Amino acid sequence: MMSDFDKQRPAFGFDLDGTLFSIKLILKRFSQITGKEMSFENMTKYSMAETFGLTEDQEYEIFSKIKDDVNLNSKPLKKTVELTHRLAAQNCPIIIITARRQNAFEETSKALELAGIKYDQIFMNANEKADIIMENNIGRYFDDQGQLIEKMMDHPVSKSCEMTLIDAPYNQGFNCDSRMFV
Repeated sequence: MMSDFDKQRPAFGFDLDGTLFSIKLILKRFSQITGKEMSFENMTKYSMAETFGLTEDQEYEIFSKIKDDVNLNSKPLKKTVELTHRLAAQNCPIIIITARRQNAFEETSKALELAGIKYDQIFMNANEKADIIMENNIGRYFDDQGQLIEKMMDHPVSKSCEMTLIDAPYNQGFNCDSRMFV
């Protein structure tokens, strides 16, 4: 439980997929299932539906089939994981905000534990990340979704939180406070 002092200190917020964990296994599984080969370096769209020419229902169906595998076996991104380790060593609050569904909590917790990622809170099925950031005094937020970061740059949350975009081929040209190359 966070002390009153910790609640006053800005926390650090992190997305999961593409930020703390690589999306390369997701991409590989989508390539295998659809029969369409796509490399990470050539990925220009954030959405797997757009990348593979699928409907949102088809994308959801594939994610449902692969979720346990990718949630447990995606590789941690070394630089962001090391950052969480340094922050935890300094007793900085770490909050994870992910769109992963609540039913993925068990394998998500296990993957975080295996990667040695300590966190104070996790918000699953989080579609309104700006509200969570504001409510939890997050001073710096890391995410790979360019559209989301750019949207938050035009939101009141940007007055109190630095938005850091995790650099990826699919998020070039978006407005952000800073980029982190992993």
